[in-house]
Amino acid sequence: MKIRLPGITVFILVLLVSFACKRGGDRLFNKLSPDDTGIHFANNITEGDTINTFTYYYCYNGGGVGVGDFNNDQLPDIFFTGNMVSSKLYLNKGNMQFEDITIPAGVTTSDWIMGVSVVDINHDGFLDIYVNAAGPRFAKKHHNLLFINQKNLTFKEQAAEYGLNDSTFCVQSAFLDYDRDGDLDMYLLTNDVDEVEKTLIMPSTFGITRGKTADKFYENVGDTLGHPFYKNVSAKAGIMQEGYGLGLAVGDLNQDGWPDIYAANDFMPNDQLLINQKNKTFKESAKESMRHQTYNGMGVDIEDINNDAKPDIMVMDMLPENNERRKTMIAKADYEKFFLRKKAGYIDQYMRNTVQLNQGTTPGGVTYFSDIAQLTGMQATDWSWGVLLADYDNDGRRDAYITNGFVKDITDLDFLAYNTENSMFGTNEVKANRTKNLLSLLKSVKLSNYMYRNTGDLSFENQTKNWGLKYDSFSNGAAYTDLDNDGDLDLVVNNINEEAFVFENTAMKREAKDNYLQIVFNGSEKNRNGVGAAVTLYCAQEKYYNYFSPVKGYLSSMNAPLHVGLGKNVVIDSLKVLWPDGKSQVLKSVKANQRLTLDYKNAVESENNGPSSSEAVFSNGNDQYNLHWKHTENEYNDFIDESLLLAMYSKKGPGIAVGNADQQGGTDFFIGGAAGMPGTLFRQSGKGFEEKKINEADAKFEDMGSLFFDADGDMDMDLYVVSGGSELKNEPNAYQDRLYVNDSKGNFARNTGALPPTVSSGSCVVAADFDRDGDLDLFRAGAVSPGAYPEPPRSYLLKNEGGKFTDVTRQLAPDLLNAGMINAAVWTDFDNDGWTDLIVTGEWMAPVFMKNQQGKLVNVTTQTGLENMAGWWNSIYPADLDNDGDTDYVLGNMGNNIDYRPSKDQPLELFYADFAGNGKFKPLVTSYIADNDGEKKSYPLTYRDDLFRSMPVLKKTFGTYEPFSKAKLEDIFSKDLISKSKHYTANTFQSVILINKGNGKFDAKPLPAEAQLSCIFGILATDTDDDGNLDLLITGNSHSNEVVYGFMDASLGVLLKGDGKGNFKAIPAEKSGLFLAGATRGIGLLHDTQGLELILAVSNEDSLHVLENKKQAFSKIIHPSPGDIYASMTLKNGTKRKQEFYYGAGYLSQQERSVGISEAVKEVIFFDKNGKGRKVFSRQ
Repeated sequence: MKIRLPGITVFILVLLVSFACKRGGDRLFNKLSPDDTGIHFANNITEGDTINTFTYYYCYNGGGVGVGDFNNDQLPDIFFTGNMVSSKLYLNKGNMQFEDITIPAGVTTSDWIMGVSVVDINHDGFLDIYVNAAGPRFAKKHHNLLFINQKNLTFKEQAAEYGLNDSTFCVQSAFLDYDRDGDLDMYLLTNDVDEVEKTLIMPSTFGITRGKTADKFYENVGDTLGHPFYKNVSAKAGIMQEGYGLGLAVGDLNQDGWPDIYAANDFMPNDQLLINQKNKTFKESAKESMRHQTYNGMGVDIEDINNDAKPDIMVMDMLPENNERRKTMIAKADYEKFFLRKKAGYIDQYMRNTVQLNQGTTPGGVTYFSDIAQLTGMQATDWSWGVLLADYDNDGRRDAYITNGFVKDITDLDFLAYNTENSMFGTNEVKANRTKNLLSLLKSVKLSNYMYRNTGDLSFENQTKNWGLKYDSFSNGAAYTDLDNDGDLDLVVNNINEEAFVFENTAMKREAKDNYLQIVFNGSEKNRNGVGAAVTLYCAQEKYYNYFSPVKGYLSSMNAPLHVGLGKNVVIDSLKVLWPDGKSQVLKSVKANQRLTLDYKNAVESENNGPSSSEAVFSNGNDQYNLHWKHTENEYNDFIDESLLLAMYSKKGPGIAVGNADQQGGTDFFIGGAAGMPGTLFRQSGKGFEEKKINEADAKFEDMGSLFFDADGDMDMDLYVVSGGSELKNEPNAYQDRLYVNDSKGNFARNTGALPPTVSSGSCVVAADFDRDGDLDLFRAGAVSPGAYPEPPRSYLLKNEGGKFTDVTRQLAPDLLNAGMINAAVWTDFDNDGWTDLIVTGEWMAPVFMKNQQGKLVNVTTQTGLENMAGWWNSIYPADLDNDGDTDYVLGNMGNNIDYRPSKDQPLELFYADFAGNGKFKPLVTSYIADNDGEKKSYPLTYRDDLFRSMPVLKKTFGTYEPFSKAKLEDIFSKDLISKSKHYTANTFQSVILINKGNGKFDAKPLPAEAQLSCIFGILATDTDDDGNLDLLITGNSHSNEVVYGFMDASLGVLLKGDGKGNFKAIPAEKSGLFLAGATRGIGLLHDTQGLELILAVSNEDSLHVLENKKQAFSKIIHPSPGDIYASMTLKNGTKRKQEFYYGAGYLSQQERSVGISEAVKEVIFFDKNGKGRKVFSRQ
């Protein structure tokens, strides 16, 4: 039948097609049919009595894809590995047409083949195929196969002749030149999982199966036989750790010119990060380089995702994206098992994908990684196998393609419960029927693979549907390559029980196409393809780092031209290649959109192959100042009594206070102790510090905030210490604060009559003369109500009356009585009216602005425009960041690297009520998460068993996991009960800067992405480079969170360079010198006796870090008198900066009250409370 379309209709259709082609976010891939391509391979697995997921645990782990040009016709061919079917080889005939040449090529297989490596193993210029064999124990004996290319599209199996016929349970292999002798050695990933308890906790150094599943390393020991021969040197090379290997990738992770290895392990054993020691050995370095890993480590890729020329690592796991799948897979937050694993020596593990961002290498040689998967949004892609990081749209940024799906869901909690209740006793026939019945009960996890587009700034967006890749499948291995030589990367995917996917990329067919470069390596004699070569391209301000290692993703290998997307760049300014043996070459002005061949014969000796070693801003000063103190935390688990909490409140310290304790000229400091530990005073003496315990009699208290200030008007520094934490619950006087009076010589004695009773668990204390009577008054914040979270605890405004403090909160600041769960506060004149105001920040609340109206504090938050900015605010730090004469504020929040990140449209909500009807109030938190249709809805964040533990009455309502997985809060409790509950919200976790507009209002600007990697506690503003502009030093992390989504540990601290206009740019860790990987809390600042600025960072259960900036040269340090309120600094460029003098700012922190005079400063005037100024510095 012919249909005639009106001319206008045709015109509209043409316009729509044209518009779609111009839009970068629209369909990018076309799925080609098997009939069109000729590729009919399907990895069919036939389940039966002898082979099924019960008899062979890895029955459905699938096969891989190998890509290489096997006949040197410039067209990449494809090899698929098969499990119960033969592997297949397809010859590329051009125009996306392929021919199955498996049988004539001689590459049929009958073993259970998993991984494939495409490599020119005998360096004859033709690619060979090495495949890894595994399979069930009862199957016939198997071994790895090596198909040697006979240069005529036929192959000869010669694994035994090459010493590579390994017969253990092999998963994947990768070839690399580990000793830089010019030939290729081999790492072999193994996994023998069927006869061991996969989740058994034992010391991490103890072999679980005692040798059966340790990976292996084979050295190429020469070709005296006319071809290479490989020898097992695993023990000598340091490859001895047991594991259940599933993922393997090679890269130069510390950028020293030597290949390193990442091997991902399933279940309990940690992944291995093997750093090449340049002496034919590897060092297992994951524990010192990573804070945590995946639990079920599967596929791996190593690539640079943020164009900083450092290789990052992405590892797959199986956390589902939607609520129903999560809650039928995860029963509870198993704290006991988590902490047992920790004590046994394992690195923390979480069931989610990880994106380990390479943060650089310390002067001591440790390369640090930070997991930012939750920041990128790629942490939860369900039962994921492989990830391929490549630039699929040629915009200059690597995207992520992830394969997905599992034939039988052996993790379904209802099935596991049913299986446990039904024993396997009986005759063989009974057991066979029971097995058949159990198999029929198992659900399938048939899901679409994922494609995430890299949008820059560490952000990715899901483009699976838009790019034409949304097809449900059981996909495993995958490979990318330019199948049709048109300048973009096509995709090939190995599926179980379905024909393979071939996706044609149309990026170069679009009108608004970007540019690319493809690189072919003509390597050395015994490494013809240049495996291990590293190439860095420089285009204007962009850097593109690439390392050529064919094995990546999952069970797959891509020995094909290296592909680099260039975005709008049509010329590469320079290109540097570092060959595997350390030689290098540089090309200038290279044109884009071509296939470039780099030839090893043009390489020259290179003197420096590592990263640049410019001196960092900060260096470690612990040894120089004899400061080796470490915080010790008492053991206490809040979750035992309060299973619905999202974090513990017993590990919120320590804090730090800075002041001249002994009036000897040097500035001293105090660090509080955990419950059962006294606080410590550090007195500056000569070139170092001396330690002294000062409150041993009060060691039972959990010290939180502390403050040096003159409490009694005798001109010396007394010490206030807040009592907090959650261990003591409601014991009498458990949270009584303490005032220690100084005898002017640095000896402190507690004055028990100076303070009113404090009954709430506290956080910070800050001081100011808010009533202008000449002495310092206090605000003491309530942090939490132990056992009654989130009831707002009592906070206190304390008026100083001759050294004795009176609670005047109800009279002078009633809105502060129960203002919220306050973490930080600062006295500051936010409206420049000459009266010191107060700002407080905390959890489940917006920042609260309390205006000082001549000695009375009035809540004016609604006038600031910030009343709806509810977060979990940890800290606040004041500074004039834009040099305009008023005070701006930095607010530390939780950051964006968290699974349950809220927004204004999809807030995090907390409901507090007697849900069980037993008189006990409980908190329930809801979060927006996708349902089975992908629509985000509000569901309880807690898991079924944790909820039952807190409210056993609900067991009758939800007897199985499936109905609970679909339940919203109103499906569990009545709408009337929910409506009557206390309700809190949080709609932002971003850490921000509040720019003071000078009219009582503020503009909130998010901090750069690098400052959103974790929660922020410590904040400090200082001019690190004497340019007259304040920079920001940010620290954070928390090891107190619940253990399903995990600790927040991605921050190493970050230095943000300021431009004097309120804008900031992150400085990489290698250049800043910040490698503060612990749970950093307070930050103190002081000057040593030589005037050098010292920054003191204290951490929970970690060592004190002393940072010194030797580049910062202050010609003079000026200290204000007690009556000085702020300084006005005129800079050489004519701008003026206001600097207030604080008694406490940040998080549980106090800094030295001083002004450092740098070359950028022209004039300084100090002002008192009456606005009277006195010039203290003027540069002629």
